[in-house]
Order: sequence, then structure tokens, then C-alpha cells
Amino acid sequence: MDAAVIEAMKKWPNVPAVSGYLSLDQSGHWRHHPAGDANQHPEHVGERISHPGLLAFFNRNYQTDEQGRWFIQNGPQRVYVRLDAAPLIVSLAEDLAHLQDHTGRLVTAVQAWFVSAEGRLYLRTPTGPALLASRDIPALLEQLRTEQHGLDSLDLEHPHYSEGWSLPAYPRRCSLTVWSSCVSPADELAYIVLPEPDPI
Repeated sequence: MDAAVIEAMKKWPNVPAVSGYLSLDQSGHWRHHPAGDANQHPEHVGERISHPGLLAFFNRNYQTDEQGRWFIQNGPQRVYVRLDAAPLIVSLAEDLAHLQDHTGRLVTAVQAWFVSAEGRLYLRTPTGPALLASRDIPALLEQLRTEQHGLDSLDLEHPHYSEGWSLPAYPRRCSLTVWSSCVSPADELAYIVLPEPDPI
């Protein structure tokens, strides 16, 4: 978090939080909702934010609270973010081996893998729950495996739990769970899709 942001929080500690103005899409793009109605209209994609300075600020000051609400700390004010897929969107880094999240931080470890009934690949990382960007799933089909099996061997029609999964860049073996169609990733991974501020 920026030093100036921390100082602003100390100077003005009771600024009410807001929600509905920002969302994070399933590709890891920040989006603006000028009317503040992102939570009321989840179908509205909003306006993609492309200003480099603003993106860098968001990426440095993106946080979560104990309830699983993710937010941008904008000076003294929390701006809660609607999550269209997951709190973090990860993709292959430039070396095509390690993973990095949409804020540019490298993933230091993979703690568990999850496959949704739709074939989306989620993971738990030390910095939070994440979704693998769909464009990188084909590359990981070859890399993510146990000693005997790869992702292409999974039967997505039946819930399943197994151990021993790893990537070459993340050799520590961990579990992989295939979810049923009734599972909510947000519930399983403890994040809030449509966060609202606490009542004043």
C-alpha cells in the first residue's frame, strides 16, 4: 500500500466506504461504473480502465478485509470491488512457467487447485483465491499433473478430490478438487462477489 494512502488513512480514519463503482472482470481488467450501480446490475460490464497511472495505483492498493470483501484503498476511503470471477486473475508470466496475478505480482506458491463444472481452473495462493485466465488453460493442460495423470484425464462430470498435483515451477504437491455444478466458487474460497460497506 502506498505511504501516502497510509498517511491519509491515519489523518481521516472515519471516511465511509463505498461500493458499486469498480469491478474486476474475468480477464483481470479493472472496470469503472460511473453510476455506482455495479452491484445492482451485475450484467453491466462497465468501462474498461486503461490509464497507466490509475492502473498502477489500483494494483498497489488492492486489499481484502476479514470478511472476504476486496477493495481499493483510495486515500482514506475504501472502494469495494465487484468480482466477476475471482479476487485475483492469474496468467502465465513471461517465462511461461511461473504465474502472476493481474496486479503484476508473481505467485509464490500454489496451495490447492479447483476445477469448476464449467472447466474453469481456480487456485488458492498465499495472497488470495485466484482464477487462471482462460487463455492459459491449454498451456497448463500439459504442465499441471501428478506422477501418473494430467488434467486431460479428469472427469468433470463427477466431483473428485485427489492429491499430488504440481507444476514444474511449483513442485510442492497439493490437492485438486473437481467441483459439482452446484458449488459456488465464492463460497468455497471465501470471497464476496458483490461487497457492500458496513452500515454507518
